[in-house]
Amino acid sequence: MEKSAIIAIAAVVIVVAAGGIGFAMMNKDKDSSSGEVTDALGRNVSVPENLDKGIVTIGSTGPLRFASMFDVANKVIEVDIGDITDNKNGRAYSYAYPYDKLSTETQSHANNALDTATVEKIANKGPSLVITSEGIWKNYTANFEILEKQCTIVVIKDQQMKFMTGDDGKLAEFMTFNINLLGKVFKQESRAESLINGINGIIADIASLKGTSDKNIYVAGLTISGSNPLTTTFPSYIPFDLTGSSNAYKGTSTESKVVLTVEEFALMDIDMILIDPSSSDKISVQDSQLVMKNIYDQGASAPRMYITVPIVWDSINYDCALASAYVVAYFNYGGFTEEQLREKVNNVFTVFYGDHGANVLKDMSDFFVGKSTANGQVMPLFKEVTIEHDSEYKFVAA
Repeated sequence: MEKSAIIAIAAVVIVVAAGGIGFAMMNKDKDSSSGEVTDALGRNVSVPENLDKGIVTIGSTGPLRFASMFDVANKVIEVDIGDITDNKNGRAYSYAYPYDKLSTETQSHANNALDTATVEKIANKGPSLVITSEGIWKNYTANFEILEKQCTIVVIKDQQMKFMTGDDGKLAEFMTFNINLLGKVFKQESRAESLINGINGIIADIASLKGTSDKNIYVAGLTISGSNPLTTTFPSYIPFDLTGSSNAYKGTSTESKVVLTVEEFALMDIDMILIDPSSSDKISVQDSQLVMKNIYDQGASAPRMYITVPIVWDSINYDCALASAYVVAYFNYGGFTEEQLREKVNNVFTVFYGDHGANVLKDMSDFFVGKSTANGQVMPLFKEVTIEHDSEYKFVAA
């Protein structure tokens, strides 16, 4: 084993221990796999005998997220730098595992990239496995072809921004493909099966909560390429699709996000607003302030506003999309209590991360209370807020 790989793996153990957070075992999956898998590019890849030299993930659009569903976090030795430096907004797996304790100097590389220097650095570590996605491979094919001479590389399918289910209402093929592929690579096939069954169970439960509502719901301040003002929304929002709810945005944009003008916002027919708490650091910017003035000036006729679970960074965090779907169902249809909402959201995270998911909701809630307070806002998860005006507009408890 290369000395640098030993040091990198040891660093993971040291920083985790220093943070007081352990990577306890999810379950001891004793399944075996065939010696070879076919990845998203149709490449035949030999399954590593073990992962003792560590795992490297390249591309913040999926590899670390899917890997985190399995019991391999203690093997992760290098990730995109954003998975370390800005990993809390909308990344539930970062509450399940302390990836922010990894070293940016020795255990990270540029986001969504594989430059020549990174090829050399990873090759010198000699990891057991490198995981990337289709889009990243295609952007850096030549460098990946050099790296695969030194390391086992497996390519998963790209995530989708606009959907996570297929025509049958169950988990979409790209999701099941990635989960099953990594289940074989990690020799945790039964874990893969339980993940797919568990997520399909959650999707079915969300579908059972659908009611009748004519409310147009605006989702504001979403996290995509950083936090955003209240004028930022999604033309397609998975929680609306899963719950049969109506998006107040009726445009035809094919982009991942829409940035409205304040005038466009004012013309929309909005009955309810769901706010991503990651936007608390953008509440003081002009566009957010003008949106809040518009709402404030409506007085008693203003749409009611609630804080939801953040779901996005670069692409979709599907655990948070499911958690947000429960939030949408709760506020749009009712029929269950806030305590039951919290139980359902907690179940999402335990399905995705096993025992590691038990404290995700609490840790996420604490993080966003702290973040919003630091920005002079009151934005607790699952609570109604209203707007107060002093020197500027700000959110307060309803």
